[in-house]
Amino acid sequence: MPTRVLVLGHSFIKRLHRDILNRWYPNLVQHLNLRQAGVIVKLVGLSGGTIDTLLKDEENRVRKAMLRFSPDIVILQIGGNDLDVVTFDMSGYMEKVCQFIGILQTTYLVKKVVLCEIFPRKKLRKKKICPYVYHYGKHLIDQYFYLSLADHPSVSFWYHKSRLTAQ
Repeated sequence: MPTRVLVLGHSFIKRLHRDILNRWYPNLVQHLNLRQAGVIVKLVGLSGGTIDTLLKDEENRVRKAMLRFSPDIVILQIGGNDLDVVTFDMSGYMEKVCQFIGILQTTYLVKKVVLCEIFPRKKLRKKKICPYVYHYGKHLIDQYFYLSLADHPSVSFWYHKSRLTAQ
């Protein structure tokens, strides 16, 4: 039986999915070239997605994806849209991320969650906060999750090594 991996996150994931379907040869890359290894991949990206968007799930997109696809592993790429606001509550954000991971594991029985590093941004969407504030917050959040998840058996943290940016 193949391992099912759901990549869930903000508009970057949505654009990645669209690019795979429209720009590249979809049969070759739609499962990130992992199908031969017994892995089926689904990408679900929400425009403007935040941790609150995932928790509220007002359009039931997360619920539908989880029930229809039933992933073994969820790769979670979130945080940039949360951080790119003037009134950002860092501890509240981190608490909500942990709450969402708990929902994935207890409600949907996901075996493994991979929380990804927040993407650095060359330009901020709203331009109401200083880029240094964004990147300092990103650094603190990434460090917190990296250290707190280091020995966790079913949740891990993934650094992109800053090779990717939101743009």
